[in-house]
Amino acid sequence: AIRSQDALDKPTQELVAKLFQIALFGALFVMLLQVLGLDLTALAIFGGALGVGLGFGLQQIASNFISGMILLVERSIHIGNFIELEDGRSGVLKELNMRSATLETFDGKEIMVPNEKFITNTFVNWTRDDPRQRYEVEFSVAYDTDIEKVPDLIIAAVSAHPKVLDDPELPDCELRGFGESSIRFAVEFWIEGIDDGKNRISSEVLFIIWRTLKANGIAIPFPQREVRLVGNTLPVPEIRLQETAKSESRKKDKRDK
Repeated sequence: AIRSQDALDKPTQELVAKLFQIALFGALFVMLLQVLGLDLTALAIFGGALGVGLGFGLQQIASNFISGMILLVERSIHIGNFIELEDGRSGVLKELNMRSATLETFDGKEIMVPNEKFITNTFVNWTRDDPRQRYEVEFSVAYDTDIEKVPDLIIAAVSAHPKVLDDPELPDCELRGFGESSIRFAVEFWIEGIDDGKNRISSEVLFIIWRTLKANGIAIPFPQREVRLVGNTLPVPEIRLQETAKSESRKKDKRDK
């Protein structure tokens, strides 16, 4: 009956059901002892000693159980949240039990995380209160580009993406610096949720940037090197001819000797 209550979410239903079961079995056990006529005082002393011994052995399990209760009461994480652990692993919260939580990664793997980790360690809940996330994609243009028109072109193109939001901020394109072979830009934009991971959204935006630059005749450069010869008075071809002539002359002198 408890698990069928729509007013409670599934993890809370499980918590209430477990606590009810523990209380029920405990009451039945005490009643059974009374029916059998056993001395509850002696049993209490024995149970206390046994409890101390088990307490040391089950300390970790008890810690995870209590941590699970705290998580369910505080509601710091919910089913469907995208969570990043302290060690860098991340995934969507699929299940929260009394002992552990299950995160599902983008490649389908399941990570079993003891509840204690969410109490004692730092973690990031990317979608707890606000599912909107900001992403950034970098790109470069050639040095002969009229860079004044690049931001407006990219902002208009990225804003047309159906998943890009205009709140809390519209997309923004910024000049980031001057590289060896290109001028570096970055476009920032907001989307709702994590979906299939930021690489998927970034890929779609990069395609948009590529098509926009190509349509406006803006080149994406490849690495270039400019070589200058300093201290030579003769053009390069003449130097090579002169060196070749000297080499042939030396070979001829050796043959004559």
